[in-house]
Amino acid sequence: DNKYGTSIDHLGLVVVRNGYEGAKWKQVNYAIGFNKLADFNKSFYFDGATTGSITDHWREKAVRLKSDQLDDFGAGLAYEAGAIYDSNGDDIYESDFIDFPNKAVNKSQTVNYRGSLNELTFGLAGNYKDQLMIGAAIGVPMITYIEEKSYVESDPTNLNPVFERLSYTEYLKTQGNGINLKLGAILKLHNMFRLGISFQTPSLLEQSDTYETSVSYSYLDNGKLQAFDKKSPQLGEYTYNLITPARAGLSFGSVLGRAGFVAASLEYINYGGSQFDFVDANGNSGDIEYQNELNKEIDKQYQATLNYNLGAEIAIDDLRLRGGVKLLGSPYANDNDLTRIYSAGVGFRAGKLFMDLALQHTRYDDGYVPYTTASNDLQLVNNKYQLSRMVVTVGYKIAR
Repeated sequence: DNKYGTSIDHLGLVVVRNGYEGAKWKQVNYAIGFNKLADFNKSFYFDGATTGSITDHWREKAVRLKSDQLDDFGAGLAYEAGAIYDSNGDDIYESDFIDFPNKAVNKSQTVNYRGSLNELTFGLAGNYKDQLMIGAAIGVPMITYIEEKSYVESDPTNLNPVFERLSYTEYLKTQGNGINLKLGAILKLHNMFRLGISFQTPSLLEQSDTYETSVSYSYLDNGKLQAFDKKSPQLGEYTYNLITPARAGLSFGSVLGRAGFVAASLEYINYGGSQFDFVDANGNSGDIEYQNELNKEIDKQYQATLNYNLGAEIAIDDLRLRGGVKLLGSPYANDNDLTRIYSAGVGFRAGKLFMDLALQHTRYDDGYVPYTTASNDLQLVNNKYQLSRMVVTVGYKIAR
């Protein structure tokens, strides 16, 4: 599918204060900025036939639990709709698929993601004797994320004489904000060479989830169609903290006189350092146990990675020509694939006004699992993405 859209990714204002003549601090800059760190807008659809059913997932979640102990947003709804049942009263649940384990079930799902991660920054920087530039900024990340999923199972060729149709819809909205600190310095080694270092503390985000689900199930009972629709009894709400990993960077730049420059940077991120803190647990042993299991799984499934950037600019009078490549390491453990982002651009300088135009192209693969189960094969959907972006930057310098 193809989709087009527009967005404002960055807004900023920098106020420059020059130092007194002969002072060691040549300049002090004050800045406020708005940056879009991530764009979550994405949608996809899949359709295919495989063995197994999402009812296997619900049966596993329900094992050894009484019907009134089942999750109101998953297995409990499936039980009320008749997708799973306990015919023997032994707290071991069955489904209409148990007697037909080798029959393929048609599965499809529409998945829509919306929202973004933005950050408001307040920065202060100084120029010491034109040799050392140092700066610090407080970041206030703000997240809005919406997830809508509509999953359907069907049996169009009647391989299962009992089952007719199943649908499961999910809605999730996450909102939150947080804080972090950024530090950086640039050392002028020579008129041609610069060395930079940067560090960002972990971001502490307080987030709130609201969510709801529904299950529809239809089947044949002695040749008569039975259909049930069940919706989660209330809107689920949960508040928690998310701690994102720290970042550290090293950069090098070379100014080629008035002809342009080349620059390279290296960034280190340990994604396995992310942590959840369920502040709504309130001593609930089940929530605390799940929190600890989730954090262990993050440490197991994610890894530290390096991101590489390389770029160059050529200056021809007031014209600027640029090119660059960004290589993003995979955050997933034992995955050495790199996401490649290529960019090319042109800029124009006209006194106080400057304008830049850049084109970016990104290609990457992604895996999606609609549900997990230990009793059947992994239901893996492989997606391939291509993203092209045209970025326009406009700036204006106001002299005092």
